[in-house]
Amino acid sequence: TLLVTLTALLVPSQAAEDFCGHCGKNQLPAPIHPTPGRKFARDRFVDLLHLKLDVTPDFARRTVNVETTWKFKPIAKPLTQLTLDAVGLSIESVTATGAQVAEQQSTEAQLIITFAQSIAPDAEVTLVIKHQVQPENGLYFRTPEMGYKAGDTQLWTQGEAEMHRYWFPCYDYPNERFTSEVICHVPEGMEVVSNGHRVAQTQDAQGLQAHHWLQDKPHVNYLVALAAGYFYKIEDKAGALPLAVLVPPSEKEQAANAFLDTRKIIEFYQRETGVPFAWDKYYQVFCHDFLAGGMENTSCTFEAVTSLFKSETEELETLHRLDAHETAHQWFGDLVTCRDWSHLWLNEGFASYYTVLYEEQRHGRDAMLYSLWREAQKVLSQTDTKPTVWRDYSDAMEQFDFRVYPKGAWILHMIRTRLGPDLYRTAIKTYLERHRSQVVSSEDLQDVLEEVSGLSFDQFFDQWLYHGGLPELDVSYSWDASSKLAKLSVKQTQKISEQVRLFGLDVPVRFIVKGQPQDFKISVTAVTEDYHFALAAAPELVRVDPDYTVLAKVKFNPPGDMLKRQLASKDDVISRMIAAAALGEKDDHESIELLKRALNEDAFHGVRREAAKALKKIGNPEARTALATSLKQLDARVRDEVVQALAAFPQAEARDALWSLAQTEKNPSILAAIVKTWGARPGEPAIAAALRKQLASNSYREALATAAIAALRAQDDASAVPAILAKLTTGAGDFDRGSYSAALDAVAFLARNDKDRSITRAFLATQLLAPKEGTRTAAAKALGTLKDPAAIALLEPFTEVAKPYNDPMRDAAEQSLQALRTLEIGPAALKALWDELHKTQSEATKLKKQVDGMKKPAQK
Repeated sequence: TLLVTLTALLVPSQAAEDFCGHCGKNQLPAPIHPTPGRKFARDRFVDLLHLKLDVTPDFARRTVNVETTWKFKPIAKPLTQLTLDAVGLSIESVTATGAQVAEQQSTEAQLIITFAQSIAPDAEVTLVIKHQVQPENGLYFRTPEMGYKAGDTQLWTQGEAEMHRYWFPCYDYPNERFTSEVICHVPEGMEVVSNGHRVAQTQDAQGLQAHHWLQDKPHVNYLVALAAGYFYKIEDKAGALPLAVLVPPSEKEQAANAFLDTRKIIEFYQRETGVPFAWDKYYQVFCHDFLAGGMENTSCTFEAVTSLFKSETEELETLHRLDAHETAHQWFGDLVTCRDWSHLWLNEGFASYYTVLYEEQRHGRDAMLYSLWREAQKVLSQTDTKPTVWRDYSDAMEQFDFRVYPKGAWILHMIRTRLGPDLYRTAIKTYLERHRSQVVSSEDLQDVLEEVSGLSFDQFFDQWLYHGGLPELDVSYSWDASSKLAKLSVKQTQKISEQVRLFGLDVPVRFIVKGQPQDFKISVTAVTEDYHFALAAAPELVRVDPDYTVLAKVKFNPPGDMLKRQLASKDDVISRMIAAAALGEKDDHESIELLKRALNEDAFHGVRREAAKALKKIGNPEARTALATSLKQLDARVRDEVVQALAAFPQAEARDALWSLAQTEKNPSILAAIVKTWGARPGEPAIAAALRKQLASNSYREALATAAIAALRAQDDASAVPAILAKLTTGAGDFDRGSYSAALDAVAFLARNDKDRSITRAFLATQLLAPKEGTRTAAAKALGTLKDPAAIALLEPFTEVAKPYNDPMRDAAEQSLQALRTLEIGPAALKALWDELHKTQSEATKLKKQVDGMKKPAQK
C-alpha cells in the first residue's frame, strides 16, 4: 500500500541532529524529564579523581565505541551502589579494580552499578565501562552523507549544561572536578582536539591514528571536550602558550579573521586579572551547526562556523567579542566554576563583562561605554522579573538568558564602580586565586569583596542577585533663581512585588555650571524623594548618572536647550546617545537638523547610529530626506543603520535612495539588506530584473540569493518559482541552514496558487529525504505552506512512526497535515487529487529503491 511504501521510504535510517544555535546557548534539547520546583546542588557520594575516555568514532555509521574509565573514592560513607547519568547507551560490560561489580542496571536516564561488597571511604576504585552509542545529543557528527561538503567531515561535543550523559556515563553536574584524558582513534589525516596537552599520536592495531590528550588540571564534567575531523589550522603563541584556530577546509579563507584578537585578549586578561592563563594551550575549533555561538571547554573553545566572515563586510562583522567572551571563561567558568546552575552568572556575567573591558582595551573608553549601553538595552527591554540567582527552573538551560549575561555584566560593572578599578582588580585576583580549581557560589564572591574592601555588600547582593527586576526612576528638574537651588525629584516607578523591591541606590548627578562640572551623589531609597543643590548659577546641563554606573530605566526630560547642549557634549558619549534617542521623540525642524548633523559629523559611530534610529522614529518627510542624503557613510555600521532606517519607509524618496546605493554598494551584507526592501516594490521592471540577477548571483553563504528570495516572496511573485527551484537545486550546499529552510518555505508559498503544483511538490518530496534533518523538517513545513492535498500522503508516515518526544520533523509534519486537512476540496479537485495520489505512489515506489540503498549499513 501507499502508506507502507512511504513509511519505509521516508523514515530516516540514522539520526542527524541539525540544531540552530547561532544566538546563544538556548537551543539545546530539553531534559528527559523536566522537573518543577527549586533546584539545589546535587549530593556527592564519591570524589571523582580521573576520567579516561577511549573513543573510536565510525563516521560512516555515526556511532562511537567508548571505553569510559572512572577513578573515584567514596567520600564519607561506605558505598554499595554508584549511579551515573547515562542516556541511550548500549552497555557492553562493566568491570572494576578495587571492587567487584555484582550487578548493573540501565534505566531511561541512569546507569546503576551495584558492588558485591561495600567500598570503604577513601578506598580508590577504577571502574571501566565499555559501551556503544549513536548519540542524538552531546556528540554530533557532520559528514558528506549528512549533506556537508566533502573534506569537511568532523565530530564535536557540547557538554553544557548536562549533555555528556548522552555519549558517556558520567556525573553530569558542575559541583565536582576531576582530571581527564581522551584518546580518539581516527583515520590518518584527521586532527583531534581535546582538553589539556597532547601526550602522543600513534598508530593503533586497526591502522587508525590514536590521538592522546591529557588534562592534568581538574575541571567539571561539562567542560570535557572532543573535536575530530579535517581542519585547516593556523597557529600562534601568547608568550609560551600555544594558540591555534581550526576551521573546516571549505572555510580556510576566513580563518585569519577568526584569529585577529586571540593573543591580545589573553595578554590583556592576564594583566587585568593578575592571574596567568591556567591551561596548557588555547585552541579554537569552528564546528558546523554548533549549538551556540561558542563553548568554553578548558583549553579549547568550540565555536559556530556561521560566526566566520569575509573581510568585505567591513566593520559589520567581527569575532573579537565572541573571542573575548569565550576566552574570559578560561578564568571565569573554567578555572573557577559555578557550583550549581542558579549561580551561573558567575560564569556568564564575568565573561560578558570582561568582553566589555576588552572593548576598552581595543577601541577606547567610548567603545567600552557603548558596549555597556548595548548590554543595558538587552536588559531594559525585558519584562521578566526573575532574580539572577534563581532556583525555580525546570531545566538548567532556562538559566541561560539576559539575567546572567548582560545583567550579570552590569552587576559586575556596578561593583567595579563602587570599588574603583584598582581595588576591583585586587578583589578579583583574590577571588580567582583563593578558589582556583574549585566550584563557587555567589557568597564566595561576596566574601572576597567584603574582605578586600571592608564594605558590606549584603544589600547590593540581595537586590541585584536574589531579587529581580530593575529600578525605574522618573526624574524631574527645576531651578529656583531666587535661592539658586537646583531641585531633582526622583520617583521609583517599578511595580513592587515579593520579587521586585524598592532599590537602594547611590546615583551620581552632574551639573554643568558656566562650563564647569559640579558632581554630587544622591542616595535613592524611597518611592519619592527630593534633592536640592546649591549652585552659583543656573546649570547649562544636568546629567543623571553621567559616568554610566547604574543599571536603571531613567526617565528624564531636560528642559529648554539642554538636549541640544547634551548632543554636543564632546567628552560624554553616553550623554550624546541619550540626547539622540530623546530627540527622536520630538517632531520639529531643529531636532531633525541636530540629528542630521550628529548622523554625519559625530566622532563616534554609536552616536551616529542612534541618530539614524531617531530620524527613523520621527519618520516625517524632513526626517526621511535627512536619512536619504546621509548614505555616504564610511563606517559600514552607520551605513547599514541608515539603510535599515530607510527600509522602513515606502515613499519614493527612500526607495530611490536605496536603489541608487545598490548600484555602487560593495558590502554584501548591506546590499542584501537593500535587496530585501525590494519586496515592497512589485511590478517594477527594473526591480524584477535586479532580483533575478541577485537570485542567480554567487555570494558567501548565498546571502544575496537569500535576500532576493525573501523579496520575491514578499512580492508574491509566482513567476519566480522555476528560478528559485533552480537555485535551490544547484546551490543548496552554499546556503546556510536557516536560509535554505526559509527558501523552501518561500518557494512553497509562491507556488501555493498554481494549478499544477506537482513540480514544487516533487522537489519538496526529495527534500524530505535530504541528509540534513533541518532540511527535512523545513520541507515538511513547506509542504503545508504549499497547500497541496496530494502532500498528505507524503507527510502522514512521519506522524505515525515513534520518534523522540522532541522530534522537530514529526512536529512539522503534524502541523502541515492539520493545515492540509482543513482545505475545502470540490469534486473536480478531488478527481485531480486522486490522479495525483496515484502518481505520487508511483514516484514513491521508485524513490524507495533509492532509499533502500541509503538504509543499508555502511561497509567498514
